Amino acid sequence: MSNHLIVHKHRTNVVSVDLGMDVSQDTITGEIRTKPDVDSVKICEWLVNFVTDGTDGLLTLTLDESITVQITQELGYMDLKRVSGGEPLAIFDKPLEVVFQGVVTE
Repeated sequence: MSNHLIVHKHRTNVVSVDLGMDVSQDTITGEIRTKPDVDSVKICEWLVNFVTDGTDGLLTLTLDESITVQITQELGYMDLKRVSGGEPLAIFDKPLEVVFQGVVTE
């Protein structure tokens, strides 16, 4: 398993996530920041959608090309937050390193 996620600049990026639990009543959010700290500069935010109804824990994270075309950083950090019953809960043990990679084809 990789210890980082590659986000392609100038492309729409779609990532599948399997949380393995019912999150149908929860709100899931995810941000990428310059440092592994909530007080650091936010680079972008994932659009999070359930693949079905959330009972299977399957999610799709999307960063549209209109967002990735503006990214100038080469490195960032992300995590996901689950709000269940009003309580914010961590999903990852630690922030995931994100590598912003350029593309070749125009």
